[in-house]
Amino acid sequence: MPLTVRRENRHQFTVITLIGEIDRNESSRLGASIDEALREGPPRLLFDLSRLSFIDSAGLRLLVMACSHARRGGGSCALCSLCPAPRKIMDLTGLKAAFDIYPDLGTALDGGPLESTASLRVY
Repeated sequence: MPLTVRRENRHQFTVITLIGEIDRNESSRLGASIDEALREGPPRLLFDLSRLSFIDSAGLRLLVMACSHARRGGGSCALCSLCPAPRKIMDLTGLKAAFDIYPDLGTALDGGPLESTASLRVY
């Protein structure tokens, strides 16, 4: 399934919703959307993964780099609504520790409690 990337400003976040699969063939679409969001000023990126069915190492790299750039630029970055496939990959690679993760989009937008807090800061 090809990747669809939707980007919108909601509350104080730039919400990037990923639908489908991220592999090396589809990663340029995500990279372009991330670059646009980072150019808009100190970003507060929130990646909604509720409809992401697959992510490979190229996609993981983009998420890590986006969070690194956002944090270095005075912004923030978080993930929400991890469905089973991305959650499993992040658990297996240990990269889940690099992200603040909200249980769902509504909780994130309301500033609710995190499901897990980044214990590994990648800059």
